[in-house]
Amino acid sequence: MANLSLLLGTRLLSFSILKSTCLCCPQYQKAALLEFKSLVLGDLADNSSADKMLGGLETWNSSSDCCHWEMVRCFSRGSSKEVIGLDLSNLFPLDSNVTSDVLKPNFRIRSLMTLDLSYNSMKGEIPRTGFANLTKLVYLDLNNNNLNGSIPSQLFSLRYLEFLDLSTNAIGGKLSSGVAGLKNLEQLILNGNSIQGQIPAEIGNLTNLHKLLLRQNEFSGGIPLSLLQLRELETLDLRMNSLAGEIPNDIGILANMTTLALSNNALTGAIPQSIRDMTKLETLRLDSNVLAGEIPTWLVDLHDMKSLFLGGNKLKWNNNVSIVRKCILTELSLRSCSVRGPMPLWLSNQTELAFLDLSENELEGTYPQWLAELNLGTVILSDNMLTGSLPPRLFESRNLSVLVLSRNNFSGELPETMGQSTSVVVLMLTSNNFSGHVPKSISNMHRLSVLDLSDNGFSGEFPSFGSHSLAECIDISSNRFSGEVPSAFGETAFMLSLSQNNFSGQLPPNLSKLNLLKHLDLHDTNLTGESSIPLSDVFSSST
Repeated sequence: MANLSLLLGTRLLSFSILKSTCLCCPQYQKAALLEFKSLVLGDLADNSSADKMLGGLETWNSSSDCCHWEMVRCFSRGSSKEVIGLDLSNLFPLDSNVTSDVLKPNFRIRSLMTLDLSYNSMKGEIPRTGFANLTKLVYLDLNNNNLNGSIPSQLFSLRYLEFLDLSTNAIGGKLSSGVAGLKNLEQLILNGNSIQGQIPAEIGNLTNLHKLLLRQNEFSGGIPLSLLQLRELETLDLRMNSLAGEIPNDIGILANMTTLALSNNALTGAIPQSIRDMTKLETLRLDSNVLAGEIPTWLVDLHDMKSLFLGGNKLKWNNNVSIVRKCILTELSLRSCSVRGPMPLWLSNQTELAFLDLSENELEGTYPQWLAELNLGTVILSDNMLTGSLPPRLFESRNLSVLVLSRNNFSGELPETMGQSTSVVVLMLTSNNFSGHVPKSISNMHRLSVLDLSDNGFSGEFPSFGSHSLAECIDISSNRFSGEVPSAFGETAFMLSLSQNNFSGQLPPNLSKLNLLKHLDLHDTNLTGESSIPLSDVFSSST
């Protein structure tokens, strides 16, 4: 009996302790979050869509534990909890006027380890002193806002930071050498800003980096040799900058690289031989530079290679080499690489190919049946010397979305069944020798946005597209189309070029329903009589 009383007393004591100990977030952290909510609602007071966008904040109130609120993550520590994560992405409406000042209360929550504020259209500069308080921060995402100014040096003192994404903002200034302070950083993403100057050599001290993404900025100078110290690097994206000089000869020492993207710069020299040592490489984008020399065929010997973009340089393809398939390509661009003769037969074994750009070369012969049977999504063969008619099999593909065959010598009529390619978005056949009528089935291409059939020999009436068409730009000028001026286009049309044809009659009144139309070209047609509608009712731009 005494033992039972002792046990009961112990249980009651334990219950009393648990009852008096509340595993809640600290009061000062709740107060900070409620102040943040108040500031946000104040900035959004005049925004009618705010209530629809801030559903998660409805759970934030003074009568409940903040660890139970949406978008808040806590961690138990002893007899209490602490807020360690805030997922505030996509919280504000796109047209909001929320500024970065609303973040100030959150900087009092020094236990924060993850903070996601992406996709909020937040304005102003990145707070300088505030982030210095968040010394435990491991993950910081500010991408897709309207933040400006330079990157504050205080960010570089966050020594535990592993992920930093400031992409798609309006950040300027230079990337300072202080970035070397982020010793534990694994991903640095600064794409889509206006950051200038050279890439600091100190970036080579970030030896834990797996991803370095600096695409679409204003970086200049050369690729720093210190990047070769980043032996863990898997993705390096420096596209769309103003980088010059040669690609480092020993870049192949980065053996873990799966993506090397250096397109749209002013890089010179040859493709480094050491890239051959990147046995894990899947994507190589060197297009739109000033690289020169012969394209090494060992690039297609790299077993994991999937995307190879080399076009728009001064590189030369070896047309005499025999290629044996060792990789399975999904994308290939050899634009302006002096590819000559018939379509390269080695491509017939690339059965996973989805994107092919062989434009601005010296290709001859017909469009091969085997190429039509590959079911490509994008085919760009413009500015060559290809001849003959198009195989009907080409338009039986449900994958085809972009077909650009402009400025060749193709001839004959278009296949009657071309409308089976219902996924086509862009169809450009300008400056060839096509003739005959355009098949009515073309109106079945419901996703068609850009259609250019100009400068051919098409005749007859142009097919009706219908009101549900998504076509935006249509150019059928310089042909021999006849009949009434076509007017059955969808409401999305904003450019119609119908000039230099044999149309007759008056300007059709249906054109007045195309509210987005900005450009209408009807010169050198056979229109007669007066128009039943004034041109001012059709569009407000030039004709």
